[in-house]
Amino acid sequence: MTAAAPSLERSVARTADHHRPDLQGLRAVAVGVVVLFHLWPNRLSGGYVGVDVFFVISGFLITSHLYREVVATGTVALRWFWARRIRRLLPASLLVLAVSLVAVYLVVPTTLWPQTARQIGASALYVQNWALAADAVDYMAADNVPTLAQHYWSLSVEEQFYLVWPVLILLLLAWHRWRGQRADRARVLRLGLGVVAVASLAASVVLTGRDQAQAYLVTQTRAWEFAAGALLALAPAGLGGRWRGPLAWAGLGAIAVASVGFTPTSLFPGWIALLPVLGTVAVIAGGAAHGRWSPRCLLSWRPATFVGDVSYSVYLWHWPLIVVLPFVTGHHLTTVDKLAIGFATLVLAAASKYWIEDPGRTRPLLAAAPWRAFAFAAIGMAVVVSGAMWLQHEVERRAAESAAVAAAARQQAEEHGCFGPAALEPSRGCDPVTGVGPLVPPPSAVVLQNTQPLYRGCQAGPLSEGLTTCSLGSTDPGARQVALVGDSHATQWFSAFDELGKQDGFTVHTYTRASCPLTTAVRVLDNEQTSDNRDACLRTDRKLLSTLASDPSIDVVVTAADTTAYDWESAPDHKLADPRVDGFAEALGELEKAGKKVLVISDVPRTQGANVPTCLTLHPDDWMACAVPRAEALPGSALAAAVHQLDTPGVQLVDLTDRFCDTTWCYPVVGDVIVYRDYSHLSADYSLALVPDLRKALDKLLGD
Repeated sequence: MTAAAPSLERSVARTADHHRPDLQGLRAVAVGVVVLFHLWPNRLSGGYVGVDVFFVISGFLITSHLYREVVATGTVALRWFWARRIRRLLPASLLVLAVSLVAVYLVVPTTLWPQTARQIGASALYVQNWALAADAVDYMAADNVPTLAQHYWSLSVEEQFYLVWPVLILLLLAWHRWRGQRADRARVLRLGLGVVAVASLAASVVLTGRDQAQAYLVTQTRAWEFAAGALLALAPAGLGGRWRGPLAWAGLGAIAVASVGFTPTSLFPGWIALLPVLGTVAVIAGGAAHGRWSPRCLLSWRPATFVGDVSYSVYLWHWPLIVVLPFVTGHHLTTVDKLAIGFATLVLAAASKYWIEDPGRTRPLLAAAPWRAFAFAAIGMAVVVSGAMWLQHEVERRAAESAAVAAAARQQAEEHGCFGPAALEPSRGCDPVTGVGPLVPPPSAVVLQNTQPLYRGCQAGPLSEGLTTCSLGSTDPGARQVALVGDSHATQWFSAFDELGKQDGFTVHTYTRASCPLTTAVRVLDNEQTSDNRDACLRTDRKLLSTLASDPSIDVVVTAADTTAYDWESAPDHKLADPRVDGFAEALGELEKAGKKVLVISDVPRTQGANVPTCLTLHPDDWMACAVPRAEALPGSALAAAVHQLDTPGVQLVDLTDRFCDTTWCYPVVGDVIVYRDYSHLSADYSLALVPDLRKALDKLLGD
């Protein structure tokens, strides 16, 4: 080793060796923009980039600490490193999860318990980002509401970084020793971590273009942000020279521009994440500089460093308060509520810092030996996960008990002719239309249909390229063959057509895909950010039309969709005068020309946009609080308009609006049966209740 080499290593190791109060100020900036974004998303639309700032800081500090240990000892003591991370992070983290479980039990409606329990369990195991990523591509979970633990996705990414990063450094050191290059250890680490950074950034760009929701959450698309901070930690001291002060100001400006200019619909992370990430690198690189051109004094200001000191607990506490408070007050957050949340967050964060975080990090009970920290982690995780499992079991137990009571009520309601859609028939004189209860099944059972669907795997995800199909109804090989196609609003009819097929002797082949109605136009989602999302649907629709047209065994096609959920454009190679209606008309016309009889189910009425089972739980004595005036609920179906445009006997429309609404209201409950399982999709029970109406429509179409 040359004489210059150890000097360079000591220079690198000193880059974060001294106390950096400006980094605490930068932490305050990061947590501040996140909290403001969560409280006032329209005012600071890109505040979510505060998480990226945290990732870069973590990469810088952890790599600095690890490299100092490498310089001093030649290796990294993994057990002690992981034990320190456990002592630093898990006491407060597990405490907030435990308190969240209690809050859920006391305040949150039971309809939200299954989803919340799953996410709290995933958060305790630090795989929340992967759980949310799975929900992002699960059509049954796509409309899940935020839970108290949703923000733990970023903590999960960080913990995974802490688990893998020191191992990666040890592997690079082993490779360095094997190569015998004792003089350039820092260069070997920079090269290896640089490869990780480039590969991860490339993955982020590619996956963001294909599936932005996945790219936002998964670890491999975020690793480059940690690596950016790590590469700065391994850079020679003095980076930036006399321009360090202006460089730091430019970095703060980049973070501010991203926080204000980005929106939830921005194509993030991808390339644009370079703005806040490189901005953070610039602040860290230049923030240590003194002088009038440096932001060091601002970032080192005592109020800023105080917020930075408690930033971890601020992040932990603020989100559960935001989620829980509306259930306590019974209304959406007001400005006063938001200010109160901000104050309460700081108080709880300070208490957690001084009574939980600091003792957990320094007291001999956990610090004396690594095994104590590991034991604490195992026990703490087990307690929280067990609590989450109990919560899940409890809601299923309550649902089962309520279902037993509801079964008796159903029999009584059927005897009086006022069960389900029959309650809307004026001749029956059912008053009130909603019924007198109990609800059949109870809300806690209906909401389970979102996470425990009867026909899991029978609908393709938004980016699937192939055709996903299941067979429902009759299993007789000689039975009539029917195809059911469309988006998730066709999927909501699975239970009805399964039963109808079994009763009337026909087989139903499902071809449904999330957010993809059958049309020759391009459907555009309001929150859609990539061309892949659009193109995948168009390609699937064209393949499906060809498949159905060329299959002589299928003589009936049933289609349904939520046509008001999208905007519409013409395909690049196929211009339409009115893409919204003409695309459906062309698709239906192609099926008819191929000799198919086509039944079109018109859009179901809109709800008020809230999760209906949860709304009913929050208003147990006033179900009409969840109803919608008929004039506002009717969606103006593009499918119905397409059928009228074709005006052919081979394509017929069934409009079931009068099975949801009377002349004044569209109901969340009809004849004691909950109509919707979420904010727009029918419950399996109400779908089944409409079997007689669907049978009449099919008989009319077929001339039976």
